[in-house]
Amino acid sequence: MYFVSDIRGWWGGQPFIYPGMNSIFVYVGHSLLGFYFPFSWEMHFQQSHWEWLFQSLWGTALWVLIAYLLYRKNFFLKI
Repeated sequence: MYFVSDIRGWWGGQPFIYPGMNSIFVYVGHSLLGFYFPFSWEMHFQQSHWEWLFQSLWGTALWVLIAYLLYRKNFFLKI
């Protein structure tokens, strides 16, 4: 990734820049709200890895979207 993003400049790091700018907010938000809908739900097929994968990707996509919206509003949580 160092070669692709820093040396060659082929990729700027999106969408990972947005959660990185508010990483504490995303971490605390996931810790407090990660077990509630729409971030997760009750699994119907516990043995299916696809449902776990979809739920994880869905939750991650929602947090990236939230981080992107905060980035657009210039809101950055600092300690």
